[in-house]
Amino acid sequence: MDLNTLALFALTEFLLSLTPGPAVLLVIGLSMRQGFRIGFMATLGILSTNAIFFTLSALGIGALIVASATLFTIIKWIGAAYLVFLGVGMIMPLAKHLWQKRSLGEGLDLSDAKAAAPKVPQTPVKSYWQGFTLQASNPKNILFFVAILPQFISPDGNVAAQLVILGVVSVLLELPILVFYGFASALSARLMKERVIELIEAVGGGILIALGGALAASQHRSG
Repeated sequence: MDLNTLALFALTEFLLSLTPGPAVLLVIGLSMRQGFRIGFMATLGILSTNAIFFTLSALGIGALIVASATLFTIIKWIGAAYLVFLGVGMIMPLAKHLWQKRSLGEGLDLSDAKAAAPKVPQTPVKSYWQGFTLQASNPKNILFFVAILPQFISPDGNVAAQLVILGVVSVLLELPILVFYGFASALSARLMKERVIELIEAVGGGILIALGGALAASQHRSG
């Protein structure tokens, strides 16, 4: 692997990591609602899944999954359902607040105090597994490691060593990006009213649901 290939991979990984997707939306939502520490644990779960995908790619298992239409479809539907599940969870705080307001005959007031709806604390372990499961259940991640990653690997060299290098570069790029999203979200949440946080979180949840629907409707073609 030459430096030009490595630089091209780094640029590709940087742009993909920077683009808001399910993983970024999850980190943003958890960081705003629960704080930076919880969002950071989700980041570690996401990166742990990526490490496993690098390993599966090296073993050739990822290619087998993509080649099997049945197995890929199962993973696709699990991923779509989980995206919808997470999206609904992000929408629920706003939905509950609107229901309470409706019951009291009041309108939505964005200036409400944060103490109006106490948040339910989430454990770091649960956050970690949310990030891990989200990343693992998205078949598009498998496609990346099967269809895109091999383009940066030279078959004449040591494949395992090249995958280790690409894996390290991936973590060094994606970790600070997700940390930035989490830190910025947690910091901005301190300056926002609770209702604004709920609206932003609900928008993110709606996007996750839409992504889940798009994933379920997508067609897989092997080979």
